[in-house]
Amino acid sequence: MDSGVSVGFLRGAGLSLAGAASFTVDREARRLESRVHSREELAAWRDGASVLEDLEDTHGHGTAVLSILLDQGRAGADVDWYVARVLDGRMRGDSLCLLEALEWLTKDVRPDVINLSLGTVGRAFEAPLTALLRRAVEQGSVVLCAAGPVSGLPSGMPAVVTVADAAMALALRKGDIVDHVEDAATVRLYADGAWGERPMTSSYACALAAARVLREGCPPGWRHATASQRTR
Repeated sequence: MDSGVSVGFLRGAGLSLAGAASFTVDREARRLESRVHSREELAAWRDGASVLEDLEDTHGHGTAVLSILLDQGRAGADVDWYVARVLDGRMRGDSLCLLEALEWLTKDVRPDVINLSLGTVGRAFEAPLTALLRRAVEQGSVVLCAAGPVSGLPSGMPAVVTVADAAMALALRKGDIVDHVEDAATVRLYADGAWGERPMTSSYACALAAARVLREGCPPGWRHATASQRTR
């Protein structure tokens, strides 16, 4: 769940998405807009037969995160990939979009792993967010979320595995929850049309942790994270 994906990256990686959806809020009309795309629509988009502007990653963050999952996860052909676009080209989104995307994922997809390299400082929707994340975990999903520089959601919530890079973990305030720290200084990813090494961030650390689950399975304690299991 992020800023979408570059169709150029999908073509270059030979990746077929099993499903994808976009979620935006029309503030003037006060209306939530969502579009869900089938596997066939996505294949046509990847092959150049159609255009899906609502999924195209105009920022690059979502594409970079997905590239880490593919590169480090070593996932086989039997893995189905889903993309939920909730952030625009300026990495802005709405909590309503986050909730709607989680509703789609938990109701229609039921994935094994959900990667949330994002967050919000707003807490108006904490109750429904808690319920949706709890549902995801009860259905068997491992939900990973990147820690932010300030306290926010969904990081730190009991149902998610909160991940930080080493620098972020040191900068967090006492009492902020981190379940896992990725110590590497750089990470290999796809950005600006090419693969290369980039400085580690908590977003990329979260994707690396999700890739670890794809590659090795879920470590003990991650699937049902609780406050009593967590350490800094």
